[in-house]
Amino acid sequence: MQGIAAFPHSSQPRLVDLQEPSAPSARQVLCRTLQLGICGTDREILDSQQPHCPPGEPFLVLGHECLARVESLGALSPQQAICLSDRLSGADRGIQVGDLVVPVVRRALPQFSRRRVDMLAVGQFTERGIFDEHGFSVPYWNDEPRYLMRVPPELRQFAVLTEPVAVAAKGVNEALLLQQARLEDGIWTSPPPRVLVTGMGPIAFAAALVARARQWPCAIYGRDSEDSSRARLTRDLGADYVHQDRFEFSPQTIERDGYDLILECTGAESVVLATAPALRSCGVMVWLGSRRNPQPTSCNLGRLIRDGLIRNNLFIGCVNAAPRDFAEALARLDDWRRCSPPLLARMITDRLAPTDALDHFTARRRDSIKTVIEYPT
Repeated sequence: MQGIAAFPHSSQPRLVDLQEPSAPSARQVLCRTLQLGICGTDREILDSQQPHCPPGEPFLVLGHECLARVESLGALSPQQAICLSDRLSGADRGIQVGDLVVPVVRRALPQFSRRRVDMLAVGQFTERGIFDEHGFSVPYWNDEPRYLMRVPPELRQFAVLTEPVAVAAKGVNEALLLQQARLEDGIWTSPPPRVLVTGMGPIAFAAALVARARQWPCAIYGRDSEDSSRARLTRDLGADYVHQDRFEFSPQTIERDGYDLILECTGAESVVLATAPALRSCGVMVWLGSRRNPQPTSCNLGRLIRDGLIRNNLFIGCVNAAPRDFAEALARLDDWRRCSPPLLARMITDRLAPTDALDHFTARRRDSIKTVIEYPT
């Protein structure tokens, strides 16, 4: 079988020949990849030319946004067959052949498993397709049920979006948790927070999905023209579209017109510095995007520091997602599937075969959102 891999000292993805996985061990199940999302993280890995390959391996198999089907089971005990979604819901059904699943990406190394996995430091975990462990851009792979979230069959068309929506859900959950801790229980309920999402990529639209599913007023900040497909999708989701050239606030109107929560999805210093002044008092900016190898600049951070200090703003670094966030992502996707499946379908702008996907790992079309690889079944 073939996978899509990143090699050290190269920015180009390559198809590599791999052995098919052996029969699942006693603790594992064999999964078959159905769909794979291409992510900005994949492009950052390639652009860095420094993939974190598994020990002893010359390359890293990419792919971490995956929908799969369980093909066969190892000799699992009833306890070992309990998948992650069962553990979260309190069910005891256990994984079964034919189940649709999405895998979580980050896995704690055994000695660090007591802390929540998305809060571990580098070196305390692996991430499939990202850090020290091969990913899912292969037809078959083995995994343990404790890393798998079961997907309802009716969500099959959209479940490949689970991982990016989980990342956005974590940003919202962390901001809400901190606001409740420092202000009061029930904060951001009545009235709801005003939310600004920066960027027009998949994480940004995932963030808008999460905010709008909570019925929070939301705007997306971008550089597309007002009549672009992504600007139209923004408005169809019930969010406002704010072009970067028309984003202006005065200190006198911040408390009236500013934002309580900014979900920053670009990783661009210029966007952070342009939008952070629009945070109201006690507002929160969550950083959901970054550059893998940031370069030094001469940006003046003085205003960010001064405004943040005076207004008691919070700035949160937010990476990966907790199991609770994967569960919320599936719930939010199901909310949108029930109320407007055509809108959700517009999040996926390209569907490709694996052999046609290599160019999409190095560049994204300007008007695209999510590119998905379809594997033959």
